Amino acid sequence: MFAGMHRLFRALLVSALVGVPVCAAAAPPLLVTFKNDSGLADSRVYIGFVGGSGSQLVATNVATGQPLFLSQFQDEHWYKLNTLRSGISLTKLTGGRIYVGYDTPWTFLNSGYEPPPAISTDPNYTLRYDKMEMTYTGNPADVADTTSIDYFSIPLALNVYQGGTSGTLVGSVTGSPVNPAELALRRVTVPVGAAVVKTTKGFVRVIGPGVYPPPPGQPASPYNDFESYLTYLYKKYAPKHGHIVATVKGHFYGVGNGSTAQTAPQDYAFTATIDPGLDITLTGSGTVVGPHTLFLSKANLVAPTGIYGANPSFSLDGGQAGAPQNDVYGWIIGDLLAGLNVGAVGSTVIPPGGTMQVGEMNSQDWYTLPNYFGALQPTRKSNYNRWAAALAPLSQAYNFAYSDRFAHVVATLNPGAPSFVDTLQIVFLGKKNPAGH
Repeated sequence: MFAGMHRLFRALLVSALVGVPVCAAAAPPLLVTFKNDSGLADSRVYIGFVGGSGSQLVATNVATGQPLFLSQFQDEHWYKLNTLRSGISLTKLTGGRIYVGYDTPWTFLNSGYEPPPAISTDPNYTLRYDKMEMTYTGNPADVADTTSIDYFSIPLALNVYQGGTSGTLVGSVTGSPVNPAELALRRVTVPVGAAVVKTTKGFVRVIGPGVYPPPPGQPASPYNDFESYLTYLYKKYAPKHGHIVATVKGHFYGVGNGSTAQTAPQDYAFTATIDPGLDITLTGSGTVVGPHTLFLSKANLVAPTGIYGANPSFSLDGGQAGAPQNDVYGWIIGDLLAGLNVGAVGSTVIPPGGTMQVGEMNSQDWYTLPNYFGALQPTRKSNYNRWAAALAPLSQAYNFAYSDRFAHVVATLNPGAPSFVDTLQIVFLGKKNPAGH
């Protein structure tokens, strides 16, 4: 999904900032261990490595020394947790996800397949599974994260150590047990609990707002589609603010070696306006790409893949519409979408110690605000991503595509100074916090 592209984009940007190549030639082994707090026996928990085209895995089972393999169509490899009790020695994982599941592994239906969580006719629909994402090549920019963008099912937490799990804790990514997260998320939909999937065996998942099919596809999304937010911007906010709904302004750090104008580091400044059809136009320039106009239609913004899914088609200078890419245009659109998700766009709130309304601030100043979501739209619950707002106080997982612009959501896997990470612990959480937490 495009959300995954943003995590890759972040890693690429960090690589550029620290002055290291995106891929290192060799990496010291990373010990990956598992802590099972799910309440299920290890024999009922399985692990799998799933990657797209070009993904690579170099890893062995510490207990047996046997190599581990990526799972893919017609070549599936799932490993029961009780066979991995000593952990995994990982030398490389690129473009991959580590899946965890309970009882029965999901099966590939075709090449590139991953289970669609909202489609009840899919044969894997009632199976319980979840995933985390990571890249490990020995690069200082390598990170691991958990994600609750598409759905919430099996809660995960991450801990990274120097000197093994009995050594120094370098960093962590917290997670939420099932019960508080399910309770918070079931209140977000209309009707209440409409996105919760259960079977006679119990809880399966809560489906996120960005994975439903676009109207009139079925099932229809039970989430607010942001149309009322766009209407507010057009009818209420824009007339009082010079017909400008946002100032999208900041610095783009570039991608890779920045060999093209759109991937080169540069400043940018655009103004966002909204028309009677609730389409948004960004007009401005980048210091390298020059002046441009970016157009996002209402239909593409309110679709599940739009503001929620971070992948709305847009047109550049009136050209053919296409998906945002990992370049300055994608970053600019990301600023706008990030602001819409947290309620910064059109916010009339003045933050503590400030003198300017949040909606009038430059977009990159939003990322240092102390509070988001309902704090920025206190009287308008439809003016932010309520899924993300419900999860934000409970978990450090990605809860929408741009979480990393606002909050801590990753654990470093840097094997060198200053972190010297040599161990990643993946924790499977249960229904509620263990005693003493």
